[in-house]
Amino acid sequence: MSMLALLVMASTLHQTLTLPPLQREFRAAWVATVVNIDWPSKPGIPTQQAKNEMLAILDRCKELHFNAVVWQVRPSCDAFYPSSLEPWSEYLTGRAGKAPDPMWDPLEFGIAEAHRRGLEFHAWFNPYRAKHKLQKTEPSYNHISNTKPSIVKK
Repeated sequence: MSMLALLVMASTLHQTLTLPPLQREFRAAWVATVVNIDWPSKPGIPTQQAKNEMLAILDRCKELHFNAVVWQVRPSCDAFYPSSLEPWSEYLTGRAGKAPDPMWDPLEFGIAEAHRRGLEFHAWFNPYRAKHKLQKTEPSYNHISNTKPSIVKK
């Protein structure tokens, strides 16, 4: 097929397409958890304090007429939710691999509370960083740097 024929075909296709209308803007806050940049205020705080801080962020997003929040839930091959693949984050509990006590799921809680406020909750995964230079505790036994050290690079 000639280039001219392809251009004519593309032009015809473009004229017949009806694009969906834009529904709304995406107005979101970006919440970083690595080294406790935004949440929680520090590692190892009591569960209720962590929940209250999360609620305060979500309430502020609602007050500012945001419609979404992008929450970092996997900052350094660790997790802010129960996972069989990744250890609990030191930024939540104060020690890498240590589960919250009492047990709770910040991801599940965040989704429910965001939706209660009419906000979308987008989970932000950092797929590449295995360790942050400001981490304070040693990686847990099930961290990728211990289970597959050959694939972790500086």
